Amino acid sequence: MPGPIKLNASLWVLPSRSMHYNAGLIVSAGSAALIDPGPHPDDVAAAADLAASLGARVELVLLTHSHWDHILGPERLPGVPVAAHTSFAATLAAQQEPTLRMIGRWEQRFGYGREAPFTPPVITTLLGDGASLTVGDLAFQAIHIPGHAADQLALFEPASGALWAADTLSDVEIPFVSDSLDAYEQSLARLARLPMRALVPGHGNPTDDPTAIVERLSADRAYLAELRERVAAVLRAGGSLEMAVERCAGMLFREPAANAAPHRLNIESVYIELGGQADPARVGWVQEGLIDE
Repeated sequence: MPGPIKLNASLWVLPSRSMHYNAGLIVSAGSAALIDPGPHPDDVAAAADLAASLGARVELVLLTHSHWDHILGPERLPGVPVAAHTSFAATLAAQQEPTLRMIGRWEQRFGYGREAPFTPPVITTLLGDGASLTVGDLAFQAIHIPGHAADQLALFEPASGALWAADTLSDVEIPFVSDSLDAYEQSLARLARLPMRALVPGHGNPTDDPTAIVERLSADRAYLAELRERVAAVLRAGGSLEMAVERCAGMLFREPAANAAPHRLNIESVYIELGGQADPARVGWVQEGLIDE
C-alpha cells in the first residue's frame, strides 16, 4: 500500500492501492476527520492508526458523494458520525441496485468475506452548499459540485487554500460525466474561482503546483466544452448516437487508453442529455462499474 502524503500541517493524503483512490485525514487539536475512507478494509485501519499516531482519533467521516467506492468506510468505523451532502440519501437510494452489485463484485474480486449484507451509511451531519465544517481549530467550507454525482461535495480550507476536489480535477482520469454535463461545467467554473494553493482529487495525484492546478482546470473545461460542441453538432444535423461516437473519436484527452471506456460513456450520456434519442437504461453511465485494480 502506498504511504501517506503530508500535504500541509493538518492534511494527510492516504493513497489506496486500487483505482488511484485517495482518502484524506485532517488532524487538528486532537481531533481527526476522515474523508472518503478507502475501499479496502486495511485502508481504513491504516487511516485510524495514523490518526492515533498523531495523537488524535477519528471523530467524523466525510463522504464526498454516494458512489460505491466512496461509501465502504463508515461500517468499518462503527459509532463514528458521518457527514455528507443533503441529497446523499436520495441519490444513493436512486442507484442502490447497481451500487450493491458493484460492492459485491469488488468484495468477490478481493476475497473479502461478509457476515451481514452491506448497509448504506446513515448520515448524521447534513451539509448543504456553503456549510461550515470544523475539525479541531480548522474551518472548512463544503462546496456542492454536481456533475460527476448529483450529491458531490468538495471541501475547501480558506486558510491554507487546500481543496479536496472529490472526483474532479484528476491528473489520471478525464471528467466522468455520470450525472450532468451542464452541472459539471458549472461546478468547474465555480472551482476555478477559488484561491486554491493545493489540490487533492479523489482519484489521482495531489499537487501544490499552481501551474499544474491551472492546467488541470483548463484541460477538463476544454474537454467538456469540446465534447458538448461535437455532440451538439451531430444532434443539429439529426445524427444518431453512433454518429456522435464517431464524431468524438478524434478528441484528445489524458491517458487515452485507460480513459477510452469512460470517454465512450460520456459521449452516450451527453448525447441523451442534449436531447438525443437513446435508451438510458442501455447506454451511458447507467453502466458505470469500471473496476481498476
